[in-house]
Amino acid sequence: MQRRRRTAAVLTAITVLAASATTGCSLNGSGGDDATDSPVELTLWTHEFEPLQKSMQDKWIPEFEKANPGITVKMTSVPLAGAVSYDSKLLSTLSSGAGPDVWDMGSWNFPGFHEQGYLAPIDAKTFGYDDAADLVGAYDPASLKELSYDGQLYGMFSEFDTLATYYNTQVFAEAGIPDLPTDKPVSWDQIGEIAATLHQEENGAVTRTGYQFGFFANFKDAQWYSQNFYTLLRQYGQDDVYVDGKPAGDTEAVRNALQVFSDFVYKYKAYDPTFLNNWFADVPDGRAAMVSAGTWYAGAALANNPDFQFKVAPNPVVDPDNKDTYKDVSYFWGWAVNSHADDAHQAAAQKFLAFILGTKGQTEQADYWFTQLGYLQPSTAYLESDEFSAAVKKSPYLQTFIDALTNYQVSPPQHVYDEAGAAIVAAVDAVVYDHAAPADAAKELQAALERIDQ
Repeated sequence: MQRRRRTAAVLTAITVLAASATTGCSLNGSGGDDATDSPVELTLWTHEFEPLQKSMQDKWIPEFEKANPGITVKMTSVPLAGAVSYDSKLLSTLSSGAGPDVWDMGSWNFPGFHEQGYLAPIDAKTFGYDDAADLVGAYDPASLKELSYDGQLYGMFSEFDTLATYYNTQVFAEAGIPDLPTDKPVSWDQIGEIAATLHQEENGAVTRTGYQFGFFANFKDAQWYSQNFYTLLRQYGQDDVYVDGKPAGDTEAVRNALQVFSDFVYKYKAYDPTFLNNWFADVPDGRAAMVSAGTWYAGAALANNPDFQFKVAPNPVVDPDNKDTYKDVSYFWGWAVNSHADDAHQAAAQKFLAFILGTKGQTEQADYWFTQLGYLQPSTAYLESDEFSAAVKKSPYLQTFIDALTNYQVSPPQHVYDEAGAAIVAAVDAVVYDHAAPADAAKELQAALERIDQ
């Protein structure tokens, strides 16, 4: 009974994510032909994430090729951020009519990529379902509708995420700071004060910073700006930088959200974006004390430092005594198949996804992704399985994320890599790097949104 209640809570939260999608009235399987009898080289793209690359190279690709002798898989991994980011390279190659046969990407890309015609429908029959409606229903209450358009399903979950706070328990213990509560979030101000205590300098040079947001000087990725900004914006009572279809960049909620970034850098000295340099090593190595991240963080952090001792606390909120401020972002990564690929390559791509994600009723694949990488693939079969219960029991910190989907209002950021997302990045950068007053940065954000809106 407890497991059923937990499953219902998780799936209820996922429904919030699904509500943002535009879907057709009916869902029918694509029923693509199996055209993989002749040898096929399948091109696979992923973003750079060491546990994902290792899993593919050491397990999934060799096992798939052994089970499908006529298919070989060539994997390419591209940095998520940088001079040539993963998203920009995907877009440029797909728009040229080329690109990989199969790839994973963030939720923010699916609507635009579908509109451009880059995505092939998922063949439900390859996954063991009667049709797409049957497949979508297996993710009750139809969370896969987030990946559905015009009566077809165009992607499969790689991972579904929200945010929480990882912290280095050795650093906390050495400073005499008690563990953070797991049953209730603390405030951003409390996190700032703790992080200020944990900040260290030697001869004027920073040796440890207290808190790590998801963006910093050598990792200026719009995804993380957006996630961290929207978390704060919503906790201050505003859902988006557009309200009733009109730009709303210079509001009290926006100014308050930007003020938190300013306070963490300048008031508390809790966050130093120029000091941080490695997403997955700074906290494990004690160069930072806390980080905002998803379930996937632990695997990569432990790969960098197997001795990393950590716990996970609920994401901070503006006011722990006010449930209205219990808001967080959600996002997912999903697998897609290239509509430009020929029938043989599309069929091979569908087979590969069914192999690594599982067919109808299978749970061992989802359990691997969850236990080894922290990737949650929310099928009803898995969420109700003994494997899922055992995974949470073995790694109790995962319960914090499961609870968050019940205790917080979660939904995806509306603007990430578009022009409005770039304006958000500019506003946050002005506050964090240039010490701009939040009020001034909000005015500039409003002006930028109005220019975009013209």
